Amino acid sequence: MSLSELGAGKSAIVESIDGGRHMRQRLVNLGMLPGSEIDVVRASRLGPMVLSVQGSQIMIGRGMARQIYVRQK
Repeated sequence: MSLSELGAGKSAIVESIDGGRHMRQRLVNLGMLPGSEIDVVRASRLGPMVLSVQGSQIMIGRGMARQIYVRQK
């Protein structure tokens, strides 16, 4: 499932990241790698998602979240 499908309070493991090299590199710089555990802090239908990754909170847009595939914990 894509990350954009998860609601607030859910946890998941990153399986894969689609998208271009620049997007993948940005996510790696933020600590989001395949195998990383993430927690969804805030997720609304219209705005960006707030995630907890490796002890830090990050914000990503819905378009980016649709290209990140996860498995729910």
